Amino acid sequence: MRALRLLIPVLSVLPALPAVASEAAFEPLLLFMERCDAFDAVGVLTYEANPLERRGPIELAEGAVVEGLDGRRLPRFHPLLAIPTGEGDSYVFGCTHREVPGSEPRTFNWRLYRGRTPDGYRLSEWKEVFRNPDGPWLIESALVHQQVADELFFFTWSRNVQPEEGHALWGFSSKDGLHWQPLADEPIYADHDAFGCMWDAHTGRFLTAQVTYQVWDKPYPDNMGGHRRRVLTVRTSRDGLHWERQADAGPGGLITPEADDPPDLEFYRMQPFRYGDRYVGMADLYAASLIVPNAHGPHLGCEWWVSADGVRWKRPWGGFDAHGEAPYPVKMTPMWFGKEMLFWTSGVVMGLPEYRLASIGSRSNAEFSSRVLTMPDRPLLLNASVPVGQGLFNQAYVAVEIRDAVKNVIPGYEYDKCILQGVDDTRIPLNWEGRDGTELAGRKVQFRFYLRSSRIYALGH
Repeated sequence: MRALRLLIPVLSVLPALPAVASEAAFEPLLLFMERCDAFDAVGVLTYEANPLERRGPIELAEGAVVEGLDGRRLPRFHPLLAIPTGEGDSYVFGCTHREVPGSEPRTFNWRLYRGRTPDGYRLSEWKEVFRNPDGPWLIESALVHQQVADELFFFTWSRNVQPEEGHALWGFSSKDGLHWQPLADEPIYADHDAFGCMWDAHTGRFLTAQVTYQVWDKPYPDNMGGHRRRVLTVRTSRDGLHWERQADAGPGGLITPEADDPPDLEFYRMQPFRYGDRYVGMADLYAASLIVPNAHGPHLGCEWWVSADGVRWKRPWGGFDAHGEAPYPVKMTPMWFGKEMLFWTSGVVMGLPEYRLASIGSRSNAEFSSRVLTMPDRPLLLNASVPVGQGLFNQAYVAVEIRDAVKNVIPGYEYDKCILQGVDDTRIPLNWEGRDGTELAGRKVQFRFYLRSSRIYALGH
């Protein structure tokens, strides 16, 4: 493992990656997900999340150029990252792992691939771009696009020469996604090998939700024994090589189960990503099993977590299975195509309509206000579901009113001039009898929402 620099030559002049395209045409101004997003509420509001929806298999585009193809079937791979090319499609990266025959303890050979997808559903090309140097490699990997330097970073784990310290994390970088060089000829740090990683352009740093161990008497022992459990830490880095644990992630710097959680609950990994004005993560929950004692247990499912800063995380929808029908947790940041937010996992496309991860809703009549914001100079779009009922039960509505910063209704923008019924879309134009809100551009305003049997997700343009 210490000969990596000799095995992979450093390339000093490489072609640049394409410019990063905009993540989505819809730009959210306000997200409505949590109690902190609703002010001066009247009635009973509900705060609900949505599970990922199964969209279908990853397919090959007509005439696709694919390496390692078995008939018309792709080799099994772990999707890691998608990067817009600036031409309407995206490069997508994934990693394959094959167990080394007879290895004890088990180790793997890996291959990193790059493909291209025009729509988040099909692959038009797929080729190997990097393969492992010699070493006792494992199967956990992540790939991150550092947008400032327009550089890719691939992080992956191996067994450690000092196993009592945990597994060893290694890093590699590339300017074009085709030619790779090691970040160092020593491991970056040692810990558990399950993690999720992202580049946070808002703070200019890498951010990883890293699993570590906590001394704990477990109700049921597993492959780690009965006296430690998996919990999370948050690490950040400016360069991908030097990392710091964030002490304010939780008590002792640890994100741990809460008092009302099952006593055997553990946190296995969490994949964070930027979501409008905050961060969202898919956390993978785990518990050892009574029927497979001293062995690796099955996973409990996944939850959506949310954070204002990417370090301190909340679980507003605890116990909710965020992964839906996905056979494996997502390990990539989302792809944005058209009106969809998509993820790949285990050969399947999973997704949601754009910015429909969670909502504020009501069953009966209710109302709430938004925070104050500066009115944009573009027409407003509402992401909401206002279903059509049958006969006597056709009752759903959303009405939108605009007020000034001290809560006075602005004349011409009363709620009865903007009533929505029987609409379900992520981009519903708002109109107050000919006004679209651009007349108020630059003013400090607050929105008042009136709703019944509806869900409101976001306001944007």
